[in-house]
Amino acid sequence: MSKRATDPRRGTLRLRLAILLTALALAMAIALLIEETAYVFAAFMVLGPVLLLVAVVLLTSVIIGELRAKQVL
Repeated sequence: MSKRATDPRRGTLRLRLAILLTALALAMAIALLIEETAYVFAAFMVLGPVLLLVAVVLLTSVIIGELRAKQVL
């Protein structure tokens, strides 16, 4: 197994990025609840799912990397 896959800093960075992307999508949702405008709605409908999808992919990669490091997978 490569050292790159087991580097804990990369996992931490991915987790922080996933949290940041999720928080950004949540902030867009709250902005949509506060004041519904066409621009906020369009941004939420286009960017919201993409941000959440990227966050889920990052989180999944961290989980799989941790399970491989512990030799569960």
